[in-house]
Amino acid sequence: MSNRSRTVLVPVALAVLIALSGCTGGGGTAGGTASKASGSGGSSDATKSSSSAGTTTAVIAEQTFPATVGQAASKPPGGTVTTTLRALEVSGKTMTLRWAIRWDNPDKAKDAITGLHELGATNSPVLTDTVNLKQYRPLCSEGSWQGGPSDVGSCIVSVIVSPNTYGSSPQLTNHSTIEAWAVFAAPQDKDAKVDVLVVDGWPTFSAVTPTAAK
Repeated sequence: MSNRSRTVLVPVALAVLIALSGCTGGGGTAGGTASKASGSGGSSDATKSSSSAGTTTAVIAEQTFPATVGQAASKPPGGTVTTTLRALEVSGKTMTLRWAIRWDNPDKAKDAITGLHELGATNSPVLTDTVNLKQYRPLCSEGSWQGGPSDVGSCIVSVIVSPNTYGSSPQLTNHSTIEAWAVFAAPQDKDAKVDVLVVDGWPTFSAVTPTAAK
């Protein structure tokens, strides 16, 4: 599998790129958007879907890069970050991305601690179907990625991911790993191949084919 540093789309492609609604529930519309949820039931279903498959130690691909890549930090923790793509599985109307992040800094003590925010990480991955020119963001129980500022803010707060990095910075010790997942709407196209951007500014996992959950 080839990797590249960022997902790059030419302006023409950006004009037709369709961002799916972050809300759960409802069926897709002709425009490629998902309808808004009428309540919290969709959120429960999506969370159950992601957790029912359990954890996995599978490794589809890995990338290691300097821990200074990503959002600016007053005191970057140094060392390296390794991201692991574990699974991209479809079950019914949802698709679950499973990935992991590891921090290693040989110049610091084994019990040294840093936070995901200090590493420039937030758990809000973006999947870009480069075949059908569609973009998927994690589902949320309130609001919408396609609405106004208030809707987007509500979606960010209620996004269906683990760990949730909104307003907090989960910590990890030197040489340790945090397992993460995020739930999306299932692909609308059978031939979908997606570029997985786990964190803005970090290397992309390219041309990943979603598979049926076992």
